Amino acid sequence: MEHFQIHAIIQTLALLSFLIGIYYAKSHNPKMHHSFVYTAVGLLTVGISYMLYTIGWVPSTHSRLGLFVYVYVLLTALSGRAFLGRKITREQHKFLAMIAVLLLMLQILLGLYNYVL
Repeated sequence: MEHFQIHAIIQTLALLSFLIGIYYAKSHNPKMHHSFVYTAVGLLTVGISYMLYTIGWVPSTHSRLGLFVYVYVLLTALSGRAFLGRKITREQHKFLAMIAVLLLMLQILLGLYNYVL
């Protein structure tokens, strides 16, 4: 299996974990929501670290955008902590999270377009 295939599988699993986490947030089950979101953040960290280790640098637009999406997802996870601390509203956190998942989805599609099709 190629390096980019492993990276793609890990990132897709992270996206699925985020989507399941969103389902549990809508079901008002915060324990499962946090479990799936933290699992997704961990998978994103492993996937990006793996590619940076194998490639050694950030050669393409897909890579640069991927780092931006990763940082945005981390900030969105921190906004969840701010929501729990009553610093932001549920709607603000929900808006940030929807953008994060949309960016991750678009990044995965961009990777498929650039490297598979």
